[in-house]
Amino acid sequence: MRTMSHRPLATERRHGRSSDTFVSLCRLLDATRRERGLAAVAVADSSGCLVAGSGAAQLCEELAAISTLPANDPRLDELGFRGGKPPVRQLSIDGFEVSISALGDAEDSDYLRLSDGCRRILTEGAGRTATR
Repeated sequence: MRTMSHRPLATERRHGRSSDTFVSLCRLLDATRRERGLAAVAVADSSGCLVAGSGAAQLCEELAAISTLPANDPRLDELGFRGGKPPVRQLSIDGFEVSISALGDAEDSDYLRLSDGCRRILTEGAGRTATR
C-alpha cells in the first residue's frame, strides 16, 4: 500500500496520526491496549474525570474515578474492585495533573510509553491552541 508521499506504508512516519489532540490521545491508548491485551486504559484529570479512554466506556470511567483514591480506600470495595487497585501513574504537564491507569497486566514499559505519548500529545495540543 502506498501513501500520499509515495513511501511504503511501513516507513510512513505520520500514518494514523491526527492534528486533533483528543483523537491522538485515543489512538495512543487504543494502540497500547490492543498490543498489550489490556481491558481498558484511561487518562483522567486531577478530579478523576475521564479525559480519554480505550476499552469499555464504563471501565474507563471507573478507572478515571478511582485514579484519585488512595490504594487502601474502602470505597474501592464498594465500587467492585476486589484485590489491589490498578496502578496509576501521575503526570504533570504544563502545570496540569493527569493520571494514567490500566486494567490488565500493564508493565512499567507500557506506562512509560503512555506517559511519554500523553506528554508529547498534550504539549503539542497546548502549542496549537496557543497559536490560534
